[in-house]
Amino acid sequence: MKILLDNEKPITTEQLANMVKVSARTIRSDLQAVEEILDDFDIKLVRKPKVGIYIDAPIEKKIMLMEKLPHTGESSIESFDAREREKYIILRLLKSNKVLTTQQLADDLFVSRMTISNDLKNVEKWLNKHRLSLVRKPNYGIEIKGNEKNWRNAYADFIVTFSKRSEKRVVEEYDSVPMDKRLSAENLKQLRNLFPQIDVRKVERAILESEKFMNSSFTQETYTALVVHIVVSIKRLKEQKDIKMPDTQMQKLKETEEFNVATFIVGELEREFNVKFPESEIGYISLHILGAKLQDQTVLLKEDDIDVILKDFDDDLVQIVYDIIHVAENILDVKLSNDKMLVIGLALHLRPVINRLKNGMNLHNPILDQIKENYTAIYGIAWIAAGIIEKRLGIKVGEEEVGYIALHLGAAIERATYPKRALVVCSSGIGTAQLLSTRLKKVLPDIILEDVVPLRHVHSAIQNKNVDLIITTIPLEMEDMPVVLISPLVTQTDILKIRNILENISNINNINVQRRLRSDKGGLVKKLIPNELVFCKHTYRSKEELIEKVGSILVKKGYVSKEFIRATLEREKITSTYIGRGVAIPHGDDRLVKKPAVSIITLKEPIDWWGEDVDLVFYLALNFDNIQCTKNFFKEFYNMMDNPELLQEIKDAKSSVEISQILHLGGES
Repeated sequence: MKILLDNEKPITTEQLANMVKVSARTIRSDLQAVEEILDDFDIKLVRKPKVGIYIDAPIEKKIMLMEKLPHTGESSIESFDAREREKYIILRLLKSNKVLTTQQLADDLFVSRMTISNDLKNVEKWLNKHRLSLVRKPNYGIEIKGNEKNWRNAYADFIVTFSKRSEKRVVEEYDSVPMDKRLSAENLKQLRNLFPQIDVRKVERAILESEKFMNSSFTQETYTALVVHIVVSIKRLKEQKDIKMPDTQMQKLKETEEFNVATFIVGELEREFNVKFPESEIGYISLHILGAKLQDQTVLLKEDDIDVILKDFDDDLVQIVYDIIHVAENILDVKLSNDKMLVIGLALHLRPVINRLKNGMNLHNPILDQIKENYTAIYGIAWIAAGIIEKRLGIKVGEEEVGYIALHLGAAIERATYPKRALVVCSSGIGTAQLLSTRLKKVLPDIILEDVVPLRHVHSAIQNKNVDLIITTIPLEMEDMPVVLISPLVTQTDILKIRNILENISNINNINVQRRLRSDKGGLVKKLIPNELVFCKHTYRSKEELIEKVGSILVKKGYVSKEFIRATLEREKITSTYIGRGVAIPHGDDRLVKKPAVSIITLKEPIDWWGEDVDLVFYLALNFDNIQCTKNFFKEFYNMMDNPELLQEIKDAKSSVEISQILHLGGES
């Protein structure tokens, strides 16, 4: 490129080859890459037979290009690990309008064609996840196939997912600060690197103006998603790659306020970028807005009257919210339906989610990995909660959305568990009781004081209040409730006594959880995990092989129909059922389950599960209409996931018999 920029006259392929001491074939390959780079700047590389090659651009653009190239003496050749190579290949394939060859990619990355062939396996998995296919034909090359909507979704996901990748090859811009802090500096760098001809700040400005138009603000993740979507749309429109939308869907969208907002944004963009947006593009921007979460919605959480707030929501949505909460309550034995923040928070979250899922749109979850590791058990429960949405609305829920549901449930569980709730019993007058209450709130701010009651009202108060302990100034005995006797002055000794009781409550709860898991006297786990479905230290080459082979056993033993295997594989193509800690929970359509069962498989060597190492699999064949069955299994499953020592014990077991003994499965088959 430096040679072409320095030469005012055309230069031939042979001359270039002699100057850089490579073959003419290598030059032809390199020129394709140069052409793609120049396309990003709206600059044309001209190749004329018997004349030569030259860059057709005004002097200002040539100077700008020269400034972006590495300085003389800088090495632009860098070694990449497999992950970096895969990112590079994905990006080349997404950006290229031409068929690429394995040799071209090998030359770009200075590796062998065999290495590229191996890299393409993971590239293909990534593309399949976004419903795109990788076509590889001998003597032809490599290209991506799929519809425009999936192509754009994949492009957008690449930008957000890999925004924190190595910036070795990215040339820093003089101004790398976004207009709004909701778009991270990493995202801005990535967008400018991929689409240098598009001024991202102009896109941001249009969205910020639309927020004034709406009198509302987007949350960070939806603001970023909208910026990325619009930048990708402008790029594709400039390449004459527009998107289509069914007329019936378009007519419905035109009746929404969101379509008016999208029209406003497009008006701003058309003036700034001199590009015409077809009506279908306006429709897809309005879909993004329909699927967006707005920051000012959170003020609803401060309202007292939950029923008044929920009247703004569709009845089906409210029912789904309560169904999800009831499933979580049943599994965890924690009261959650009175948690107003959970009810309204889930409703606000799910309303745009359902719009997104119905229209095949995804919202990136930047903390999904942390959710899986820190809320492993709750993430598993969120999968079951997501099943409620799938059954009621007939739409598939991916791991990104499952992660968000897990966050809502996890926060509610923490609110329900911590801090502890106390009832204060006092025989003195009202004035003294209030002084006691004030003193306790000051010295123990992490305890919620539900009420201060006289002795005669203790039993009725306990029935009406959700309390963990009683703090009393008079001697009192209760059978099923911890009691702390303190002085009305609340001394330092009294505070220590209360702290000790609180610690004991937590310890007892943890011990009871583990005891209940290990002494399943009711035969719950015994019935759902028969010995014939416990497999120890097996070897599989892939998750697909495991799903097919263990699924065949489930079919043969009469637990599921043959179609169950296909349904499980289809789910894994759409989204990962990896839940963290080396554990995956593949499952199919519960309507194909004949007899509920769970198969446990430990692996001799971990297998790749959407880029994660999995060495323990719970293959679920559960009928989610059977609430008691599902509740009972997931209650124990939750306890297992919350017990790293027990998980490791299962993974380390040397035989199926040993796993059965660890889980007290007994001798039943």
